[in-house]
Amino acid sequence: MKLHTVCNEAMERLLVKHRRSFVGYLTAGYPDEESFLRIAKRCQQEGMHIFEIGYPSLNPYSDGEVIRRAPSAVDPALRENTGFWKRLRQTVSAPIWLMGYTEDLMDTGMYRRLAEAGCVDALVIPDLEHSRRMALKAEMEPFRVEVLGFTSASAAPRENEETLHTYPIIYQQLYSGPTGMQNDSEDYQQLLSHSREVSSSHLFAGFGIGTPQRAKELLQRGFDGVIIGTAIMKRLA
Repeated sequence: MKLHTVCNEAMERLLVKHRRSFVGYLTAGYPDEESFLRIAKRCQQEGMHIFEIGYPSLNPYSDGEVIRRAPSAVDPALRENTGFWKRLRQTVSAPIWLMGYTEDLMDTGMYRRLAEAGCVDALVIPDLEHSRRMALKAEMEPFRVEVLGFTSASAAPRENEETLHTYPIIYQQLYSGPTGMQNDSEDYQQLLSHSREVSSSHLFAGFGIGTPQRAKELLQRGFDGVIIGTAIMKRLA
């Protein structure tokens, strides 16, 4: 029997309505605060249904070159400026998925501040260890903030299984390594097929989606959405 995990009502309605959709990545405050807010507004007007906003990291060691350069151009004060995040919340009505490193979001407590302020709808933290992510999910439930689970072909099978049975939104990483590399391998297919067999979670593909053709292919293969980062940031560089 396939297990069905459900998001909060608003997120669930949106994901059901916009299946086979794109999630667009932008680094917060890049290239500057006002330009960023204009770009975000324009992206929503052009049909972007979900924003993945990158928290400007002090040490973006796992990002590819284009995304790694962006935080250095951002005003350092923005990282802890809740007012900026509230402006973003007022600028776009689409869900905001906040993506960042454990040391930038968890260790500083910014994840909690932004959740309490109602500035984010989901947390996307790839380098958070499995047990700590489970605890974060429980912590965020009172704020109606989702926490994305992560699966990959290189992860421990037990962790993949627990993720598939716990998280309503899952980010399947197409490869392990820095972002920004184009990846055309088919290694993802076995895990995707298994995920579809055992879980009704919303499955999003990320890492290595460098062309519109690749994104379309992944949607046709069965993902509910694809997360586009480097391709968008290249246009803003």
